[in-house]
Amino acid sequence: MRFIHTADLHLDSPFLGLTSMPKPLWERVHSSTFTAFQKIVDDVIALKVDFVLISGDIYDRDQQSIAATDFFIKQCERLKQARIPVYLLYGNHDYQIVQDTGELPANVHVFGNRVTTTTLTLANHDSVAISGFSYDQRWIQEDQVKKYPPKRNETWHIGMLHGAVRQSQDNHYAPFTTDELIDKNYDYWALGHIHKHQILNEKPPIIYSGNPQGRHKNEAGQHGYYLVESQGNKLVPQFKPVAEIEWTSLTVNALPTSSLAEVERSLSQAIDDKLKNAPFQLVELTIANIEQLSPTIRHLLANGDVLEHLQDQNADNGKWWIYDLLLHQQNLLPSMTDLDEQYWQQAAQEVFTPANITELTKSLARDADLAAKLTNLDLQQLKQATTQLLRRED
Repeated sequence: MRFIHTADLHLDSPFLGLTSMPKPLWERVHSSTFTAFQKIVDDVIALKVDFVLISGDIYDRDQQSIAATDFFIKQCERLKQARIPVYLLYGNHDYQIVQDTGELPANVHVFGNRVTTTTLTLANHDSVAISGFSYDQRWIQEDQVKKYPPKRNETWHIGMLHGAVRQSQDNHYAPFTTDELIDKNYDYWALGHIHKHQILNEKPPIIYSGNPQGRHKNEAGQHGYYLVESQGNKLVPQFKPVAEIEWTSLTVNALPTSSLAEVERSLSQAIDDKLKNAPFQLVELTIANIEQLSPTIRHLLANGDVLEHLQDQNADNGKWWIYDLLLHQQNLLPSMTDLDEQYWQQAAQEVFTPANITELTKSLARDADLAAKLTNLDLQQLKQATTQLLRRED
């Protein structure tokens, strides 16, 4: 037996906050949830799997767009032509009252709003039971696992569940415990809702497939689906990445240079070196050691000018695009050349008074000669000494 487990397609996700992208790149990002699912369907057909499981949140919201609905139906039609059945349920994002399958093709089985079990017989005569349910509202706070039937005489029994591991509070998404799932004696649990792919248990496999396409910076790294194959009396999962784009965070050290062009070249080269052979990346770039840079370049980095220029320069490179630029500084003090003379004079008059100096240097004032020098400091000399302490190489 061989099947594919996916979930959380979130078709037509809006990708908020990326509107400054060049139009061709924005179109690629906006269509990435569609592209990722199309890649899954391509693999389903190429691998000739026995069936497909989709564990909820096919759509990004309960009111689906026409484009998302039409796309999903067309992909299911492709699977129908390949004679591959699809078993799906709706989650907390695309919850609905399930009365019929609507316009979905006949190869698609939609689980209703109560836990039910359907069975199929494979070409090798193995019998497979699949149990699951669809959300009829955004929150389902009751434990649903107790409603799943125990495994009986089928060769394989698979549970589909869109939910979250029970926490101490805020259990809004069909809460469960891993022990509950294990106790059902199923051969595989196909989970949805959590967007990071992860294996909660190995025997039997209890797995979140994650979403096929990360939608923001908190969904960084690889995204894809699980290909599951039978080996003897067990099911073995293998993760397969399919994301059209990936989100990543990089930190690059600034070079000690006063040339803005050299800074930009070094940043672009560092990103190229770090992202070799990777899918297209949306990059949050942090620049470290910025104290090595001149005040002018630091200002251009801080006000967004450098980010905008790098975005324009790399709009068509086909490998990566910087969506945010952060500065990491350690105890960075301004050099005296940045201090306004007027404010220096005002501060000097208020701070470096004989009374203040006497108070701050009581331990040194025991020596009469030293005390006299401390109370007769030349403010210009004090300014020069302070400048030497605070100055940074520009």
